[in-house]
Amino acid sequence: MCCIERPARFLSPAEAVHGGTGYIQKGDVLLLASRGGKTQELLPIMDIAKAKGACIIAVTENLLSPLAQGADIVLPMKITRETDKYNSQGTTSFLVTCAIFDALQAALIEETGYKNEQFAVIHPGGAVGERLNVK
Repeated sequence: MCCIERPARFLSPAEAVHGGTGYIQKGDVLLLASRGGKTQELLPIMDIAKAKGACIIAVTENLLSPLAQGADIVLPMKITRETDKYNSQGTTSFLVTCAIFDALQAALIEETGYKNEQFAVIHPGGAVGERLNVK
C-alpha cells in the first residue's frame, strides 16, 4: 500500500497486544487474515481496533468465525487443501491471501486514480525506477 502512497504497516499480533495497537486511529482500516477465522492472536486486535473506530476487513474461509462475524467487511477465500502431504502447512492459503491483497491494491489504484507518474517520484531506484524515470 505504501507503493501507492497509502500509509500502511505490518503489525505483529504479539506486538499488537503489548501496546502496538497504539497507532490505530478512528477511520483507519485493518486487514486481518485467518483461514479459519479463529486465530486467537487476532481477535483481541480486532476488538481494540473496533473500539478505536477502525474499519475491519477480514480475509477468511470461515464465514461463521469470530473474525468474520466481528468484521465490517469480509472477503471470503476458499481453499480445497494445502499443498503439503499433511494438508497442514499454510501454503495454498498463503498464496490465495497474497492474491487477494494484490487485488485490493489494484482496485485501490483504479479507485483513487493513482498514476505511474506518481509512483516514479517515490520509486527512483532499481530497474523499475530507471524505466519509470526515463526522460
